[in-house]
Amino acid sequence: MADGRGKILITVSYQLNAKKLTMKNILLILSTSRTSQNAIEYAVSLAKKEKAKLVVLYIIETELTNEIFDKFTDIGFIGDKPSTQLAEAIMKEYRQRGYEEMGKVQIRAMEENVDFDAVTTLGDFIEKALEIIERYKVDTAIAIKRKRSAFLKYFSKSMVDELVERAPCKVEVFEE
Repeated sequence: MADGRGKILITVSYQLNAKKLTMKNILLILSTSRTSQNAIEYAVSLAKKEKAKLVVLYIIETELTNEIFDKFTDIGFIGDKPSTQLAEAIMKEYRQRGYEEMGKVQIRAMEENVDFDAVTTLGDFIEKALEIIERYKVDTAIAIKRKRSAFLKYFSKSMVDELVERAPCKVEVFEE
């Protein structure tokens, strides 16, 4: 097609392979009972190396909250039914702790120029982790496993071990 000055303009159209444009996602799973500075450092460095987005999931574990209420009830600190104010205070504390932990990760990610996304949720550790793995199409998840006694290891599987079995992606585990 001529542009009026005798020159020919050529329009070139091409399509890139969509797979090449898809960014990898690394998931760091933190919770009310599972945080680790070593895991944070590893997750940030892995995301930087892989040129991936770092997704940080902070799970406020409902099971842990129930355990606290049960212990307080058992020792007579509270009655059979915890007050709404106590439940709200504990949940507020857990949310605050989550924001602080995610803030630490965000600072490290910004220092290393790593793309960052944060998710806070309330619920079951395994179910919420699997939900986010699916939503973000995570390539690698990083989970923190609490050290347990040999007795407990013999009789029950940890939640992180179950996550490793059920996750559709690679799960790297830090034992702290």
